[in-house]
Amino acid sequence: MRFLPYFFLSVAALFGQKITETVPLPMALNETSGLATLNGHLLTQNDSGGQPSLYEFNSQGILLNTYPIEKAKNKDWESLAQDDRFLYVGDHGNNKASRKDLKIYKIQWNGTFFETIGEIRFRYGLQQRFEKRNRNAFDAEGLVALGNVLLLFSKNRLTQDTEVYEIPKVVGDYELYPKTVVSVNSLITGADYDQKSKVLALTGYSFDGIQYLYRVKNFDAATLNFEGLEKVEIPYLNAQIEAVKVIDAHHFWVTSEEEQTYRQPVLLKIDWQ
Repeated sequence: MRFLPYFFLSVAALFGQKITETVPLPMALNETSGLATLNGHLLTQNDSGGQPSLYEFNSQGILLNTYPIEKAKNKDWESLAQDDRFLYVGDHGNNKASRKDLKIYKIQWNGTFFETIGEIRFRYGLQQRFEKRNRNAFDAEGLVALGNVLLLFSKNRLTQDTEVYEIPKVVGDYELYPKTVVSVNSLITGADYDQKSKVLALTGYSFDGIQYLYRVKNFDAATLNFEGLEKVEIPYLNAQIEAVKVIDAHHFWVTSEEEQTYRQPVLLKIDWQ
């Protein structure tokens, strides 16, 4: 039997945060599902079979450029992560736990376009069944780059915990097992790590539609210690927030997809003291 570190979310006040900017986004970004940066602007991608492209836009919500990614297909792009050299596009959306082709595209900006370096392919070592099912533990939407590894955060519809998986940044094939489990009491939809501030941020939602933002200050990838995890409610009920970008320890960008309540994708800036 495998015994994993399990972190309970410490009690944190669900206040102290506010949305300071609400910026409508063009409908070309209607399924925005990840955030990264390029040339001082934001990058995103659409999920669920959208075009295999990245979209550059500014903080006023103006679409600046569209970059098709060669040698890539968008089956369900759910995440973006980046380090000093590469961008990692996570094609690992697995709502029904039936996929056998989970992968992360490793790409590089060459000054005018993104070049595909290769694929980081993986499977979940604990998954034995692949028939479609709504409640499962083998979906994931949050990805961050730290040091020599990527951290993947599960969207566990059975327990509403998040399993944390570690993946090498090297192109190849991998079998993943959880490194730790974190009690978040929600479904994790996005993740980001900021090297300068040492802040890890996550987004998630509960089954009743409440959106959450999480942070860990001074996060250490070597220990995967989540004891300092904090949680606040994002006052944007029934949105579909699936992406977060850390500005600093107290300021965050998040994006929400077009959905039935708001009918337009949106960029939100959150102030959390």
